Amino acid sequence: MDRKELISKIKKYQPFNEQEEMDKALILNWIETQENAFSRENTVAHMTASAWVNKERNKVLMVYHNIYNSWSWLGGHADGETDLLAVAVREVKEEAGITNVRPVSDEIFSLESLTVDGHVKKGRYVSSHLHLNVTYLLEADSEEAVS
Repeated sequence: MDRKELISKIKKYQPFNEQEEMDKALILNWIETQENAFSRENTVAHMTASAWVNKERNKVLMVYHNIYNSWSWLGGHADGETDLLAVAVREVKEEAGITNVRPVSDEIFSLESLTVDGHVKKGRYVSSHLHLNVTYLLEADSEEAVS
């Protein structure tokens, strides 16, 4: 999916609440005006993708986030990729160590503007910034061991 297709999907997305309405406008503006919106080199904000992962629809796969000392859904940086569904699938595979992951749908599940506090990563300070996030629903084999 290229940038134009992603913009079209986001424009068609119906926000669930006022937060998503505002975040949808912010995300669209950012993608349309920032050449490097999909790169971590943009230190103000950059695109990320995440997923709620479930197969039987009665449990969800989560990861413990060390920076915030809390549980989170899985996801990560676009790193130049505009196909955010592919990013979400890739990140789930990397973070959970599983291989049998597939989309429930290619439709967007939710949109979020997430604040990231300043932190040290790999010995280097990363300033506070925003993750402009697109979330998808994915399925995984609940019998596959996570690592």
